[in-house]
Amino acid sequence: MANILAIDTTTSSCSAALSSGDELITKCNLAERSHTKLILPMIDEVLSKSSLTLDKLDYIAFTAGPGSFTGIRIGFGIVQGLAYGANIPVLPVSSLETLAYTAIRKLKIKEDLNIVPIIDARMNEIYWAKFSYKSGILSRDSKDCVTSPQCLKDSIELPVILIGNVIDYNDQTSENTLDLDHIVMLPEAQDVLNMAQLQLKKGSGIDVQEVSPIYLRNNIKWKKRKKLRKT
Repeated sequence: MANILAIDTTTSSCSAALSSGDELITKCNLAERSHTKLILPMIDEVLSKSSLTLDKLDYIAFTAGPGSFTGIRIGFGIVQGLAYGANIPVLPVSSLETLAYTAIRKLKIKEDLNIVPIIDARMNEIYWAKFSYKSGILSRDSKDCVTSPQCLKDSIELPVILIGNVIDYNDQTSENTLDLDHIVMLPEAQDVLNMAQLQLKKGSGIDVQEVSPIYLRNNIKWKKRKKLRKT
C-alpha cells in the first residue's frame, strides 16, 4: 500500500496523519492560531514514529478548504514546500467532506443518514454541504457553499444530522441565527486518508503546482467587509 501523509489546518484544529501499510499514526491538537508552530512538528512526529523519511512518501493528502483563510494558506504553503521539494504528488480534498467522514468515524454511524457538515465562515456566514450515508457509502448531494445560516435552514429537510463548529450563532438573536441542534466537531487528518484512498482508486495524485486553495468566498467581497470592520 502507498505511504500517504495527510494534514488538516482548515479550522481551529490542527492535525497530521500517516498511513503506511497497515500502520496508522495520527496527531491532533486544537491550534488556537498556532498552526504555524504545530503542523511541522506534527509531521515530523508521525514520520519519525513510522521510521519513514519524506522521500519515502508516495502522496501528500490535505484539506484544500473551505475554512479559515489563514489556516488554508498555512496548510497549502506547507504542502507546496514539502511536495515540490521532494517531488511528491498531492491529493487535495474538501474539508467539509472530511468532516463528514470524521463524524461517521467518531460517532460510529452505521445506519442510513443525511449528514450536513458546517464550518464557521465568520461574518454571519457558514460553509456547508449535504451528504447522504447509505449502506456504508458516503455520497455528495450538494457542492460546498458559503451562505447565511438562514439559507442553510431553508435548504435542508429534516431529519438530518448537523456536524460542525458554529456554536456562536446559536447565541444570536438576529435572523441569521442557526438555532438547529448540531454536534460540535472538527475535521481531522485521519479522515483525509480515507478520501485519499478513494481518489487513488479512481486515478493518481496530481502535481502540487496544479492545485489551488478552496476559499469559496469572493476575495473582493472579503476585502470590502474586512475594510468595513476597521472603520
